[in-house]
Amino acid sequence: MRTSSTLRNMSLRAKLIAIFIAIKVVPLVLLALFAWQAARDLGQLVAARAVTLSDVMRDTQQRTGQTAIDDAIEALDDRSREAIETLTTEVAREIAQFLYDRDQDVLHAAELAPDEAAYRRFVATRQRMLEDHGPYVPDEEGARWVERTPSALNPELVRAPLPDNAANFHYRPAANARTTLRPVFLEMTFIGRDGKERIKVQSESGRALLDPALRDVTRRENTFVRAEDYWPALQTLRPREIYVSRVIGAQLRTHWIGDYTPARARALGKPFAPEDSGYAGLENPVGKRFRGLVRWAAPVVQDGEILGYVTLALDHTHLMAFTDSLRPTPERRAPIADPASGNYAFMWDDLGRNISHARDYFIQGYDPETGEPGAPWLDNELYAQWRASGLSWQAFAQTVPPYSDQRLTRSPHPESTASGSVALDCRYLNFSPQCQGWHDMTEFGGSGSFAIHFSGLKKLTTVATIPYYTGQFGRSARGFGYVTIGANVDDFHRAATESGRRIGEMIQDADALVQRERDSLVADIGTTLRQTATGLGVSTLLMVIAVILIAIWMANLLSRRITGVVDGIHRFQQGDLDHRLAAEGGDEMAELGRSFNRMADAVQGSIRRLEEARLTAEQANRIKSEFLANMSHELRTPLNGIIGFAELLSLELENPEHRACAETIHHSSQHLLAVLNDVLDLAKVEAGRLALNPQRFELGPLLAAVAALHQVNAQAKGVALVTELPAHACFIDGDPVRIRQIIENLLSNAVKFTPAGSITLRLVQEPQNVFISVTDTGMGIAADELERVFAPFYQAQSFLNRSHGGTGLGLTLSRRLADLMGGEISAQSTLGTGSSFTLRIPRQFTPAEGHPTP
Repeated sequence: MRTSSTLRNMSLRAKLIAIFIAIKVVPLVLLALFAWQAARDLGQLVAARAVTLSDVMRDTQQRTGQTAIDDAIEALDDRSREAIETLTTEVAREIAQFLYDRDQDVLHAAELAPDEAAYRRFVATRQRMLEDHGPYVPDEEGARWVERTPSALNPELVRAPLPDNAANFHYRPAANARTTLRPVFLEMTFIGRDGKERIKVQSESGRALLDPALRDVTRRENTFVRAEDYWPALQTLRPREIYVSRVIGAQLRTHWIGDYTPARARALGKPFAPEDSGYAGLENPVGKRFRGLVRWAAPVVQDGEILGYVTLALDHTHLMAFTDSLRPTPERRAPIADPASGNYAFMWDDLGRNISHARDYFIQGYDPETGEPGAPWLDNELYAQWRASGLSWQAFAQTVPPYSDQRLTRSPHPESTASGSVALDCRYLNFSPQCQGWHDMTEFGGSGSFAIHFSGLKKLTTVATIPYYTGQFGRSARGFGYVTIGANVDDFHRAATESGRRIGEMIQDADALVQRERDSLVADIGTTLRQTATGLGVSTLLMVIAVILIAIWMANLLSRRITGVVDGIHRFQQGDLDHRLAAEGGDEMAELGRSFNRMADAVQGSIRRLEEARLTAEQANRIKSEFLANMSHELRTPLNGIIGFAELLSLELENPEHRACAETIHHSSQHLLAVLNDVLDLAKVEAGRLALNPQRFELGPLLAAVAALHQVNAQAKGVALVTELPAHACFIDGDPVRIRQIIENLLSNAVKFTPAGSITLRLVQEPQNVFISVTDTGMGIAADELERVFAPFYQAQSFLNRSHGGTGLGLTLSRRLADLMGGEISAQSTLGTGSSFTLRIPRQFTPAEGHPTP
């Protein structure tokens, strides 16, 4: 539809040019496009094949390299796993042997006569070397801890002295030189049959930790951290039977978990007091160390009678030494643990409570104030249940099933973490599912391993039971407990990963070379295609230009005379009525020109006659308006006389019938005078002879006076006439007589056409205009007649003349007067509801252009 309309609107010359282009140019362009498409397809095919070939080569190289790397990683992971499992098992056995040696110690101690000197000699001869790291201080940035006096030996400086020995020459430094000989036992005591200590010998470490006074151990509050309850068990021992306690020590707290550095303290907005927080290896090497003991006891027998009991309190530091410096890495051992690396060992008792860890505050201890186990680190759900119960942790733990729905999706409760009481009890560590794994794997003793993603690392965790079954530990296949080692899996295959990196670099170099060659080939193809496209484009463009020039020449030749006719018609349309077309020759174009000239002559004559008729009509209209103005003026003089005599007669006649006739003449004459006044004013407006008399006056009193005139008629009909005028004065510049005339017309109509209800006269002021509205609740005006009520001699619904009278000139005259004063009248109405007429008048007098003022 749009194409057809466009073709119709095209000129003949354009159509001729279009026809030539369609015949010649379109096939030429299509042929060029076909050639270009064929060349481009060929270039794209060659480029795509080159890209595919290079991608296949790259993928083959990558798959080959990745396969080799994956196989190497798998082999290294298997060997590392076996090595770490072996290491874990060996450490567990070493711990068990160490504990069995303590069994022999306590049996030997039971054979000694209860004598303080003998006890001192015994404690003094039981010593063992312990490693310890040197002092650490924060670095300059306060972001990590560094040794104050680091070792000067660099293992890489140790080289093979002979070339024959240089192949795979690996040197490992000597063990930590910072070792001290430490007593194995903190104290040795002899307890009588009544449970009271008779002899107590303490080592230097024991005196710093334990009470040197002789105590009654039958009362738990007299024991270490109020937590030992071994007296009932001692009473059941037979000769050469041994009692062994679990690890007993005060639980440590931490201010936060992780790096305890000045930088971290500033980030958390907390004071930096590492000495008051729990020890954590490289994270806090100056923190409080966990100090605990394991107590051995055996009966002292003389002549077959039990005299009492000897006890040995093992310094728990010797147990922690088995795992503190252990690393599942090529270094094997380190002077200080690095918890953040994920490569460290830790130990658990047979109940699943932690008794050795790189972070000492994770070790399960006791509250020295109550002697009860400290609250462990709990997940959101379990911590909320405990706090809601109102019970102590020990009482609440009796109601909770161990190893309940442990999974990685759980997380520690923020309040549990913030409390600083974060000991690890695997039975309730529900956000660490490896606890369940260790528990299940050690159910029947033995060892094993599994991988788990924990704390942001993929970790291999190994576990091996500690095969020590003396005393109460003989009731569980787990023995004394189990050792676990956590190892960062990525460290196992770091060499393979490095090989993979180098292979990847080689592949990237080869791929870069292939990529450059491929890009060069694609660029050459693109250059050739662009040259082809340029040649096709230029040749096609030149041929198209030639065809268009020929088309324009032929179209001009054919359409020149038609264009002359069209231009002549346009000049005639634009008002050049004297222009005529040249009509030379005898062909169709000449006949068309002569026909146009005859038509132009006829149209020019018609236009001349119409102009003369218009001038005649305007002259007649002015004469009519002047006649009406003169006649209305001439009629008013005798009519005023009739009104005066009728008024005198109505006052002087005594006969009621004569007086009624005189009053009728008086009222009819007044009505006729009002009609004549309206006709006269309308005629003056149309003739341009109505003069306005502007002056400054207050509008409120004028409106009140007009409303008072119509108040009587409104009340007679039972209609309320309400005025809403502002309390302050409203001054305007205007003709008060004509404004009064407009308002009287509007109020008169409102009273006429409001059978019941109310009429409201309202004045609203604005900075530039005032608005006077007359609103009634009368019969209303239909929407299609609302604008026509302002036409002369028109009244909405013909019955209104009969019911209410009037000439229909009031609204017409009111609108003309408003226009003369620079204002306007608008109307709104709803049939059956009422009408509202609003007069807008400028505050400054602005008469309409062309109207006179005195």
